Amino acid sequence: MTDAATQPAGLQQRYTAVAIALHWAIALMILGLIAVGWIMGDLEGPAQYSVVQLHKSFGITVLLLSVARIVWRLMNRPPAEPPMPKWQSFVSRAVHLLFYILIIAMPLTGWIMASASGDAPTRYFGLVDIRLPGIPTLDAATREGLEEGFEQVHGNLAWVMIGLLVLHVAGAVKHHFIDKDGLLARMAPGVFGRTAGPPDDGQGAFWAAGAAALVFATVAGLSFASAPPVAGPATTEGESEVVSNAPAWGVDYGKSRLGFRFTYMGRPYEGAFPEWTARVHLDTDAETNEHIPADGYVRVAIPVGKITTGEPQFDDSLGQGDWFDVGKHPEAVFEVKGGIYKLTERTYEATGVLRIKGEDIPVRLPFTLDIDGTTATMHGEVTLRRLDLGIGGATAAEPEGDAEWVGNDVTVVIDIIATRQ
Repeated sequence: MTDAATQPAGLQQRYTAVAIALHWAIALMILGLIAVGWIMGDLEGPAQYSVVQLHKSFGITVLLLSVARIVWRLMNRPPAEPPMPKWQSFVSRAVHLLFYILIIAMPLTGWIMASASGDAPTRYFGLVDIRLPGIPTLDAATREGLEEGFEQVHGNLAWVMIGLLVLHVAGAVKHHFIDKDGLLARMAPGVFGRTAGPPDDGQGAFWAAGAAALVFATVAGLSFASAPPVAGPATTEGESEVVSNAPAWGVDYGKSRLGFRFTYMGRPYEGAFPEWTARVHLDTDAETNEHIPADGYVRVAIPVGKITTGEPQFDDSLGQGDWFDVGKHPEAVFEVKGGIYKLTERTYEATGVLRIKGEDIPVRLPFTLDIDGTTATMHGEVTLRRLDLGIGGATAAEPEGDAEWVGNDVTVVIDIIATRQ
């Protein structure tokens, strides 16, 4: 407890060290998140994925620190304000109250949006998939509505936050340079002047930290408990009953990705298949042989209605009849029945059939496979010709005057992490 009788006369009391640390940590993260949110939509490919994951991770961190900040505030009174007109005091308190609401609402709405989205998992700094429980298990239409609605709310709250930041900074500058009442030094002692110390040393650090940790542990635990198994289902509708004596491999969907590259009007773009399931059996210990396949079976099912390119105008068109016609053909399936050839210790080729828009297309997929204990890392790329697949037949594949055109070649990129079962 600080002895008020020993405080220097005429100096403002400052906030506690915990309150100051939480204030600046949250403030700096919010400024960074707003700046990154402004530009990350313009990024492409792996860079965008990495930045989006960091944006979500820091956003959740802001939420957890905000829980701690509010608990600390409830248990510790702030220092008294310097004398000021009542209207200024009212505006100051209103702005602070709105800040407390926003530092909870902004990350929470973003978290709901991310949990409803199938574009990418929400992996907290790459460590654990932490989506809000219940949302990922909702039907696709409900999740899409949640995603779109909360994306709008999240974006609007960002503008409200920017407006409050302008008011907050303007008020702090006024108090420091015009009123010269030492108010700014209360939250930045030593930088904007001397203070008389906090009212006391504060109490409740355990409860503040514990509340944040409890929120994280509860959501992470429920998210983990409600997560689907890492392996794809044994059989799904339309899947053949295939018997394979090869080991099964459970796909880690959080670390795996199916994507594609294409060109529009000569400019390269990247897209992703955010939702898919895979059943994989493969004898990786088989002898190398380019003529006799190894024991194995693969089936990958992709709901094509959720394909994303990062460009809304493209995404809105892809589900239409001339493109993927998702109303009649909601799923594309790649199936390999005993056609996996082990060429070298790490290079393979899968000869299978891609069923898309009701047609069966033979596909040869070369890929590499690196085994580390029971974990396999697979990378494969195959170039398909969209017109041969009946995709976008009415859209030119080469420049024709001023008409829009999309390159005929589409490269599918597959990166899978799986564990031997």
